[in-house]
Amino acid sequence: MVAFAVAAALEGFAARPVPSEALARRLAEGPEVIGIVHWGLNTYTDREWGYGNEDPAMLAPSGFDADQIVRACKSGGIGGLVIVAKHHDGFCLWPTKTTGHNITKSPFRGGRGDYVREMEQACRRAGLKFGVYVSPWDRNSEHYATEKYVEMFNAQLKELLGGDYGEVFEMWFDGANGGTGWYGGANERRTIGKDYYRFGEVVRMVRTIQPGITIFGGGNDGDFRWPGNERGLLDGDSRATIVAPDDPAYRELLNVGTPQGVCFKACESDFPQRNGWFYHENERGSTKSAAYLMKLYLSSVGNGGTMDIGVAPNKAGVLDEADVRSLAGFGAIRQAFFSKEISPESGELFNVVVMSEDLSCGEQVDGWEFSADGQTLLRGKSIGVKRIRVLESAVAAKGCELKIVEAGEDLKGVSFRLYIADPELVRTVLAATTDSGETDTAKWMTLGNPLAPEE
Repeated sequence: MVAFAVAAALEGFAARPVPSEALARRLAEGPEVIGIVHWGLNTYTDREWGYGNEDPAMLAPSGFDADQIVRACKSGGIGGLVIVAKHHDGFCLWPTKTTGHNITKSPFRGGRGDYVREMEQACRRAGLKFGVYVSPWDRNSEHYATEKYVEMFNAQLKELLGGDYGEVFEMWFDGANGGTGWYGGANERRTIGKDYYRFGEVVRMVRTIQPGITIFGGGNDGDFRWPGNERGLLDGDSRATIVAPDDPAYRELLNVGTPQGVCFKACESDFPQRNGWFYHENERGSTKSAAYLMKLYLSSVGNGGTMDIGVAPNKAGVLDEADVRSLAGFGAIRQAFFSKEISPESGELFNVVVMSEDLSCGEQVDGWEFSADGQTLLRGKSIGVKRIRVLESAVAAKGCELKIVEAGEDLKGVSFRLYIADPELVRTVLAATTDSGETDTAKWMTLGNPLAPEE
């Protein structure tokens, strides 16, 4: 919206990494907030990681409702859902032909059900994008750690991505791999080599089947990286550019990245809405408040990443009411934050600044300052796809300038927008904690929430 001033375009790394075509489109068009849905046998065993010997007969929800789950997510402004189709226990929540350890052996829909299909169709009805998570690790399969399992794993991906479930916007690969498991009754520890899955080949296959897909994990060639924590926290100057995954410095740079990076891997900041990824009755009361979800939005999306909220349907097969209220409140608060845009020269008060950078030549900004009426209000290093800063006190929009004080030589452009959010709401969000309880969102709901589903 607004031009910028450049004090010094320093000679930097002339060819900084750029996002893949699919990631560039995703960063430009969204969604910037997604959800990941964990439901399965772990829901009934009260575990986070199943061992692999769980009885499929436990999967017997009394009122599974995919539309209820998806509607609640949409009310929170979630634009796409990644469905956990197979977790580490190896139980497949679709009628796969690759293993007998799948949903057809459960009472779900009389043994003729397909959880993944129901979630996919509910996403389509609600206008949400649909993604899948398939754990590479399989604690059930007797073939795990052999070549035969790699073939089985590839076949599972082809079943889910090959067209029966339509367009898939994100493929999610977990990093937990190898260890103890049932393994067909062997009950032992199995280890795998560094390139056991041959992720380079896997990623090429995935992109061939689904050309527009983005990939979390997946070795050197994925689009999104884990930020090193499951708390939704990104460094204020976090970058998408980072060293190669096989570089010894990679792990220590996961959260912040580096201007000297050779890969463009955006951070996907994932965290569970409750304490655990799967539903646990003893975690009732741990649902993060709407205000705290907004605080995590500012920490994740506001620091150049994507926000990924872990939602966990209960044993009945629906989201708990506390989780539904939290999501709806988050959607309302987020809408209220950005409902009133302020012109930079209007003289009106503003307290929210949203900056973005042209990424056609990668992340080039290495230092910036934002000022109003000659007074410097904010400073930072990175901008990237988005940088959101909230002022504790509103100031008048007059002579607003975003000054780039350090940048690579291929800087194309940056822009900023200004908003005024209710000061009381700002204080509530900035002060929110994980145990702050449910936020009273009635005041913010009066503004209307266009993100909420239609009745």
